[in-house]
Amino acid sequence: MDELGLTVEGIINKTRKLILRNRQLKEKVETLEAEQQRLEEQINEQAALIRNLEEKLSNSFLSDAYEKSDSLQARQKVNELLREIEKCYALLNR
Repeated sequence: MDELGLTVEGIINKTRKLILRNRQLKEKVETLEAEQQRLEEQINEQAALIRNLEEKLSNSFLSDAYEKSDSLQARQKVNELLREIEKCYALLNR
């Protein structure tokens, strides 16, 4: 009967350890999910900032090109800006 008691006690101890480990892992998952959420929000903020800066840069280049009254140069600037924007979107979509 003594062996049976030791076996049951061993199972109880192992069960307690598993329960404790399960709690620890659940806490870690919650922490990682919160971190993931924070990082996704940061990515969205950075993407919005990039779009805003691209728009400002585009407006600046366009105004410079139109001030020079050279339509060919203006078209070249617009095409250059479009290529840059497409590259940025391609990098964001990776």
